[in-house]
Amino acid sequence: MAAKIKAGDKLPMFSYDTPYRAQNRFRDLLAAQAPLVLVFMANFGNPVTRTFASRYAETYDKLYSGGFAMVVRSRADKLAASLAQDALPFPLMCDADGVLYDLLEIPTRGSAWTAYSLEAWQILRQAKKQGYRAAKGAEQQMPLTLILDKDGKVLFCHYGTSLTDVPQDCEAMQNLLEELELIPDSFEKAELAGLKD
Repeated sequence: MAAKIKAGDKLPMFSYDTPYRAQNRFRDLLAAQAPLVLVFMANFGNPVTRTFASRYAETYDKLYSGGFAMVVRSRADKLAASLAQDALPFPLMCDADGVLYDLLEIPTRGSAWTAYSLEAWQILRQAKKQGYRAAKGAEQQMPLTLILDKDGKVLFCHYGTSLTDVPQDCEAMQNLLEELELIPDSFEKAELAGLKD
């Protein structure tokens, strides 16, 4: 592929590591949770990534018509040492080498001025007060949001233009699925059955 992905393309199947289990099959995740919202962000040590992971964890029950997973540029073994096993209710896929990021041509930016939104500045300013120090001159990993069907076909694609250009929380993901009419028939039938009772 090695090009920006777009709606209608198909993501190749692959294996991924989480902090607690190696060699998970992406195909199995899609089969269990499609339509799957897949959000790519920077490494898990980045305050913006941690802020959004926390938001997604707190609002996870608002996403009831599909699944969600986050991809981060971090090593699974490093995260396992610092992240409690049940800390997140969704899969945290680790791609420290950036294989998927390169495959999908998810850009990086060399300048904070072109990568930061007002929200990113606020998150990072607060993190600095708590001792966070970013590496000088480090490139900023931009985000990507995909929605995939059970076969890995891209139903929605958005390359972020700032570090925070991703769904704000899981309720926003649910709203997006509804607006794009990507709610599986089984959920619609269950809702109708609930209305009849």
